[in-house]
Amino acid sequence: MKKKKWLYIGLLIILIVPILFFYQAFNGDPVSKIVAKKTLQSYLTEHYPEQEYRILDQFYNFKISGYTFDVIEIGDEQQTEYEFWVAGFFRPKVTYDGIYYANLDEPLMERISNEASADLTTVLNEAGIKTVNIDVQLEILQGKYDKGIEWSNELEFENPMYIHLIIDATNMNKEEMLVAVRTIQQTLDSKNFSYSRISVNGNIIDTSTIGKDDSGYVKYYIGFDKGNDIQLSDIKIEKQ
Repeated sequence: MKKKKWLYIGLLIILIVPILFFYQAFNGDPVSKIVAKKTLQSYLTEHYPEQEYRILDQFYNFKISGYTFDVIEIGDEQQTEYEFWVAGFFRPKVTYDGIYYANLDEPLMERISNEASADLTTVLNEAGIKTVNIDVQLEILQGKYDKGIEWSNELEFENPMYIHLIIDATNMNKEEMLVAVRTIQQTLDSKNFSYSRISVNGNIIDTSTIGKDDSGYVKYYIGFDKGNDIQLSDIKIEKQ
C-alpha cells in the first residue's frame, strides 16, 4: 500500500508541476505581480516627481516574461493612457516607458537623423569607406532643443546613437572586411561621435551579378558596441 501511495504522489507531482510551470509562464504569479507594480510605482515617483499617476489595468505578457501596465496622469482631462512594461523576476525593472516615447520629438529626430547620416557618409567616404546607406537612430525629447537646431556631433541625445551601415564589400575578403570595420570604428571614435552600437552589412553591389535591389545582397555582417576590440571571428558570413 505504501508503495502505491508514493507512486500516486509521484504521478501527481509529475502532472501538477508542468501545469504550474505553464500557468506561471503565461499568467505570472501573485507575488511577482505585486513586486512588478511596486517597481513601476517607484519608477514613476523617481522619473516623474512633478506629476502624479494612477496605475490602471495590468496583465502578464508572456512575450516579455513580465507585466504590461496602463497608466494615466491624475488630473489629465484627456485621460491619455501610457503603456509600461516591467520584466525580471529577481530584479524587476521597467523595460518600456510609454510616457518617455510619447514625449519624443519625432519630426526633429527624423531631420537630425538624416543630417547625421549625411555627415557620417562624408566622414567615412573621406576615410576610404564606400558606403551604400547609413541609418542613424537617435532620441530627442520635446523641448530639449529649438526646432531649428542643426546636426552636430556635439549634440547630446537621450541615449547614444545606434548606427547601421551598408558598405560595398563586393570585392572584399573577410580580412579586408575586418580592416574596413576597424576603420569605421577608429574614424568615428577619433571624430568623437557618440554611439552605443554600430552594425555593418558588407554587401555585394555588382549589378551584373545581382538584381535584388540597390543595396545588393549581404555578404558579411557584424555588430559591435562602443569600445569593443573587433576580431576576425566577429565578422560573420551570410549564407547565400
